[in-house]
Amino acid sequence: MPSISEWRIWILQQLISGGIHNILLERRLREEAGRHYDTRFDLALTSLMDEGIIMSLESKREKKYVVNFDKLDEAQKIINSETSYKSPTIIQPYIAEPEGYIYWFENKENRKFKKQSTYRVYFKKTDQMDFAAQLMTQSMTNPKTLYMGSLNEPDSYISKLWRAASTIAEERKDGTFILQDLQDRERIACGNNRQRGKIALIIFRTLGYIQAVEIKGNSTIFKISGKKPFAMTLDEVFNMMNNKNSDVNTNIDKNMVT
Repeated sequence: MPSISEWRIWILQQLISGGIHNILLERRLREEAGRHYDTRFDLALTSLMDEGIIMSLESKREKKYVVNFDKLDEAQKIINSETSYKSPTIIQPYIAEPEGYIYWFENKENRKFKKQSTYRVYFKKTDQMDFAAQLMTQSMTNPKTLYMGSLNEPDSYISKLWRAASTIAEERKDGTFILQDLQDRERIACGNNRQRGKIALIIFRTLGYIQAVEIKGNSTIFKISGKKPFAMTLDEVFNMMNNKNSDVNTNIDKNMVT
């Protein structure tokens, strides 16, 4: 979780964005903090108020915050002097979940290369095998949501990519495949810059359907694990969410059908 010092930087960055002075509702600040919010956020906000660096504009309905113009230099010094390091929990801001979907995980723990994309993955409330993902970048003003469809629907992008992976693995003597193979077999399903293909592999790996067996150059080589898509209950999904930091081969519920 972010430290008080990191929260102070983050709050000031929200109020002084690109040289523009913003007046933000307290509710809006908390929404932007999202899942990262904890008591240290309140302590950071209080300390900035006590030092007179930010001011509260009271109204009958909601509290608003703004940087004190007379303390602008001090606010900028805090941002400049304390940003020699970057906290990954602060760099990526809160993003609203796609309507009808529930947050599942971020794939940043399994990134092997510096330039690999980071995705925030969601599953649908009414179908836990229906997935969507958002590409996380430094600027998240208008994050693009990629909808993968459901593994319960044969014509969805994710189902087509699963069939491609299974077929390619069966055709190979060693049973392996890489992302490029999926693109060659299902170019449309893979999408622009192979984004949907990358998301599909992340999901398949997290569900335990595939295993990474080797890395050659910039390519990860995968094998089918033997597990196959099946209808999941909410309890099973949340069990995987709670165990997502453990080995991908052991964070699937023991009742999974092989």
